[in-house]
Amino acid sequence: MPQIMGIVNATPDSFYDGDPQNNLDSLLAKCAAHIEDGADILDIGGESTRPGAAPVPAEEELARVLPLIKQVRARWPQMPISLDTYKISVAEEGLKNGVNIINDVSGTPDPQLFKLVKDFGAQIVIMHSRGNPQTMQTLTDYKDLLSEIKKFLAAKIAQAKQAGLTNEQIIIDPGFGFAKTREQNYHLLAHADFLKDLGVRVLIGLSHKKFLSQPGEKPPKRKTQTLCANFAALLGGADILRVHDVRETKKVVQFFTELENNK
Repeated sequence: MPQIMGIVNATPDSFYDGDPQNNLDSLLAKCAAHIEDGADILDIGGESTRPGAAPVPAEEELARVLPLIKQVRARWPQMPISLDTYKISVAEEGLKNGVNIINDVSGTPDPQLFKLVKDFGAQIVIMHSRGNPQTMQTLTDYKDLLSEIKKFLAAKIAQAKQAGLTNEQIIIDPGFGFAKTREQNYHLLAHADFLKDLGVRVLIGLSHKKFLSQPGEKPPKRKTQTLCANFAALLGGADILRVHDVRETKKVVQFFTELENNK
């Protein structure tokens, strides 16, 4: 059955649920709610990657995420934890404290990160992107969107394997919303199965992203489109859905699974 990755933003400025009042108790409550609602993985992040977001020093990122990681690992010892980071020092501290997956949205994983993941017997998510949050929306010129994304991710898979990682340790993400226009995102979703022959799991992150909005809608008003888009992703073979709305997405996954079982 496809897995659900519940998003936990330990940030003051994430586009959907960043909160300047975030504290350890409120974040633990969010983790507990995700687990109760059926999350298979918790994805903890300490730096917003929305378009235009400012970078965060590693020390500040660690101060945001490490206490939460330690508490989650202590309270829910068997719960897989993903850490949304591209920084070596942050990833290393997370892995030392029980993180199972490094979710690197940079598009350019440092070879040292592959080595770290191998040494800890962990997993890594490699996402397609260009530039950084300040520049990525200006880097949307593709001759062939699907083939370029596929070629990019195939090369990253090869690098990860060269570093000693197995197919089971590698997860790829086509990067919805990252260096892609609205039309390109919809084209990508309409052909979501194009990565399945690469032999590794595919993570899809669509939750409440801007390209799903109708005119004038803000993120909380994008839930219906998000659920529809996640169903489309499942039809395209998504193995993991990264979401804010775990309870509702669980119903989508259950419906999809029953539908597939009765073909």
